[in-house]
Amino acid sequence: MKWLWIILLGVVGIVAAVFAFEYLTVGIGHLPTWVPGHVAHEHGHLHKRGYLAALIAVLAFAGAGFLLYKKIQGDKDAAAAASVSA
Repeated sequence: MKWLWIILLGVVGIVAAVFAFEYLTVGIGHLPTWVPGHVAHEHGHLHKRGYLAALIAVLAFAGAGFLLYKKIQGDKDAAAAASVSA
């Protein structure tokens, strides 16, 4: 079950990183239509949304990394316990 959360957080992190890149590098009028905040003929960038998306990406990747670390540690502990009892 932990693998599902690790994969889900990884996908959320990737999607949030893509949105952060789009918001911080592309002007409002040039955003693709599938990106929320797209406004035709406007100038500027959506920095607040970009920073928020970057924060979400970092938190998602950190959560996935933490869960992966805990999963690996749990597997090592289980292997050590099995070798001691054998």
